Amino acid sequence: MDNQSLARVLQDIADVLEIKGESFFRIRSYRLSAESVGSHGEDVAEMIRRGDDLGSITGVGGGIAAKLRELVETGRCEYHEELLSEIPRSLLDLLQLPGLGPKGVSLVFRKLGVRSAEDLEAAIADGRFRTLPGMKEKKEARIRQGLEARRAASKRSATS
Repeated sequence: MDNQSLARVLQDIADVLEIKGESFFRIRSYRLSAESVGSHGEDVAEMIRRGDDLGSITGVGGGIAAKLRELVETGRCEYHEELLSEIPRSLLDLLQLPGLGPKGVSLVFRKLGVRSAEDLEAAIADGRFRTLPGMKEKKEARIRQGLEARRAASKRSATS
């Protein structure tokens, strides 16, 4: 696994924790370590194989280092898989939409029961989306454009 792959798992963990409404400090810890691992000048997987101390990487404490070790040694991280099983996988896809970060995804999931792009489109169409705090006209327009672009891209790839 390269540094970007390791960082992606840490970022996924942070995203799911945020969607679930977990502690800000825990989320921040995973985001910081993801950024540090992703931009680290040395191959983190190789550091792990050599038995190097990962404490030299900003934001990587004992718990996160153990998860990285597990990921490099087994190709999977049990904690990551557990978290992913707690939410619909399609919620992570919604994070790719402009204007909708983990907090917004959490809000539409918890308050409106949105589990997919189709659910989100329906919530926008019937006006429920705008009933949420912070979900105003401009944000709705950006998200709608993202949904339309996603649909156009999937149509292009289906005809290829």
